[in-house]
Amino acid sequence: MTYTPGLKKTGVARLRTADPSETDAIQTVWESSYAVDDPASWSRGGWAIAAWATHIRVLDLDQRVLGVVAVRAEPAPDGAMPARIALATDARSQAHAAALIHGAIELIASAGGERVRLFVPSRASWMQEAARAAGFEPVRTVAHMLMPATTPTPKGALSEGLRLRAIRPGEDHAVLDALNRNWTGTWNFVEITLEMIQEDLEVDREGMLLAVDASDRIVGTCHAVYEPTEQNPDGNPRAWISNVTVDHGYRKRGIARALLAAGIARLRELGATSITLGVDTFDPAPFHLYQSVGFEVSTSQEAWDKAL
Repeated sequence: MTYTPGLKKTGVARLRTADPSETDAIQTVWESSYAVDDPASWSRGGWAIAAWATHIRVLDLDQRVLGVVAVRAEPAPDGAMPARIALATDARSQAHAAALIHGAIELIASAGGERVRLFVPSRASWMQEAARAAGFEPVRTVAHMLMPATTPTPKGALSEGLRLRAIRPGEDHAVLDALNRNWTGTWNFVEITLEMIQEDLEVDREGMLLAVDASDRIVGTCHAVYEPTEQNPDGNPRAWISNVTVDHGYRKRGIARALLAAGIARLRELGATSITLGVDTFDPAPFHLYQSVGFEVSTSQEAWDKAL
């Protein structure tokens, strides 16, 4: 293993299974790495890599965590399992990057995955070079978008026979069914579980907005989440939009725009300034919708695949 200037050369870096006691050290490396490589995807004080991953290994040098490889052993329909890596900025060498990437390959192979899907920040040249050398190829781009505080709140209206309301008590299963029904068939989709949606609802339940028909059946969703104890990448209170979906039979009626407008209005009423979201740039309809109301691309991540 090679060394990076600035690191004390007292041992050999090795990849090993993470210890439960290292959660804080892992998160510190994770946040410091992404603060440089993809700040728009990282909510300060938010997203914990240990909560996302099913398997984690660390790159260790003299009991210091230099890097992290995290995978989630849940395959997408094409057999791909997601992997993410992070590396301390003072430890960035191709040898260290290669060790992390090969660790991801080994973890996913041992979990029975048919394909490794490595998420690579577009700014992270250190990761791109190592991924290319390991036989990965870019297949998709996910943009992280931000609506500045100065952007006017968009307008939108539901067509006759439809109305907008918030989720009700006991409606978690119905919302889960709507989300899975509408997301099925989209790229990289893995079925959402009840536990996952309930974790999201714990943060901001009232922000789950629903478009319903005359029979009160859910035909569209939008989760507008406000968490002022955290921060958006630009330092403003954490506010984001997720799970904007519309039933196939109700699309191209302005429902998504109406839900999005209502979500943005709610967040601003609560005190949000800037608002963030993520979108697959290869799916033109939502990407163009978000651009049309004032969201701008901040940073992006690319999905790089390698068949096993």
